[in-house]
Amino acid sequence: MILGLTLKNFTIIEDLSVGLSSGLNIITGETGAGKSVIVDAINIILGDKASPDNIKSGKEEAHIEALFDISCDEVIQERLKSSGFDISSGELLIKRVIYPNARSRVFINGSLSTLTLLSTITQGLVDIFNQHEHQSLLKEENHLKILDNFGETANEVSRLREQYQNYLEAKKELDDLIQSQKDRFEKEDYLKYQLSEIDGAELQLGEDEKLEAEKLKLINTERLNSTTQGAYDILYESESSILGSLQRVSDDLLNSGKIDSTLAEIGQSIEKGRLQIQDAAFSLRDYNSELTHDSGRLDIVEDRIHLIGDLKRKYGESVSQIILKRDEIEKELNNIEHFDERVKSLSSESQMLMDELLSLAGKISKKRKQSSKKLTSVLEKGLNEVGIKGGQFHIEFTDKEISSNGVDDISFLFSANPDEKPKPLIKVASGGELSRIMLVLKEVIARVEGGSVIIFDEADSGVGGAVAEAVGQKIRKLSQSYQVICITHLPQVAKFADSHLVVSKTHNDNKTQVTIKSLEGDERVAELARMIGGFNITQKTIDAAYEMLKH
Repeated sequence: MILGLTLKNFTIIEDLSVGLSSGLNIITGETGAGKSVIVDAINIILGDKASPDNIKSGKEEAHIEALFDISCDEVIQERLKSSGFDISSGELLIKRVIYPNARSRVFINGSLSTLTLLSTITQGLVDIFNQHEHQSLLKEENHLKILDNFGETANEVSRLREQYQNYLEAKKELDDLIQSQKDRFEKEDYLKYQLSEIDGAELQLGEDEKLEAEKLKLINTERLNSTTQGAYDILYESESSILGSLQRVSDDLLNSGKIDSTLAEIGQSIEKGRLQIQDAAFSLRDYNSELTHDSGRLDIVEDRIHLIGDLKRKYGESVSQIILKRDEIEKELNNIEHFDERVKSLSSESQMLMDELLSLAGKISKKRKQSSKKLTSVLEKGLNEVGIKGGQFHIEFTDKEISSNGVDDISFLFSANPDEKPKPLIKVASGGELSRIMLVLKEVIARVEGGSVIIFDEADSGVGGAVAEAVGQKIRKLSQSYQVICITHLPQVAKFADSHLVVSKTHNDNKTQVTIKSLEGDERVAELARMIGGFNITQKTIDAAYEMLKH
């Protein structure tokens, strides 16, 4: 249940705190006082997107905070626990901070969180029922959802949708394969040519880089020969070679080292360097001896590079990509060559999935028809309780081709009179009748879906008199099992309150102030009198209010 709600700088509200009790919480007040703003705030607390328009004019940010008692809600507790939150207090504190740049921050039990997690945790925590749901009741696409919620077939339908998606994917693959049959033989020849062209090249990974390096070397053979021969001569062959000079220097120092050991160490270092340079000189000699200006080899390398270049233009930017493309071609060719087998396999798979779909859809349809009878019976009883005596409610089934929802199309039919044939709701139900049908539906579905809080936001519109009394009794009955928060203009409903709150709006010095107050005793009588007679409160309306509260 909701223990309390605090709003700061939210729409027209500057600072407002609301304490709520178990049972039936009635909220009344003049039109435009800000009653529905409270419901808007609760929607945002439950995960609705916030808007900069939610910030009170002239303020930098808006704050909404709600405290819930979840000590008896094992589902919410488990969601919190699995998300790493401490649940030992048995309470859930949610806070939203809204900023002008369309951003908002979410806090769950004091920790910064995300809107996605908030929506997941609060799913089913509060059930809000308003006038918009009257219109949703007129849309036949919503009727199946209502029946599935009542009949507890929602899980089976979810599984059906998943299975239907698998079927569509298999069917598309089969259809695409059959469609490709038209140019299959022409494509097969072309794929064989591509595969032969790539395989004939006998490509090796990294081959293109090696060939380019070899080509560069072959083109520059004369330059490399001149460079290496010249270096070798300077180091080793010439009369004044570097190695000869180093040999003489190291010999002299080593001999002098017999006199001073320091010179011997220097001589040894020079000798070590001389040997390394000698190895390098011999490597240059060997490299030079292997250099040959082979124009034939250059032609072979250039032809190979040209061949690989052609393949790159057709199949990929590198040898590795060409090889990957080759594997794709081989796979596609294999599919074509085994076309009949593939068609047979996919046809079998599609049919198997369809058989499973039809079986599951049939079970769901049977369960729906069984639950429709129960729902019809419960609704007609409930409609009788809210003043639609002898009202008829039927659920009409129409077979259709299998879809993600099964094989059923359904329509809610209604007649307010026992001697008239039920017709689609949109054709026969008045606004007041829709309010009562939705109220009874909400009561029925709430039993199935669970949850602990139900909010009625002027959902009793369009009714009055004895019917309003019956609606109030129905809401009162709901509040014995749930915490109910009801915004109403009907004194016949407000009189049933366990806790009666009134919202007021005043204007002082061009400043709007919204307050909420808990009513007891004479204050409550006065508010009911205002609801009965308007601003002109008389002894007669006060007496009527007293009478209402007695009964």
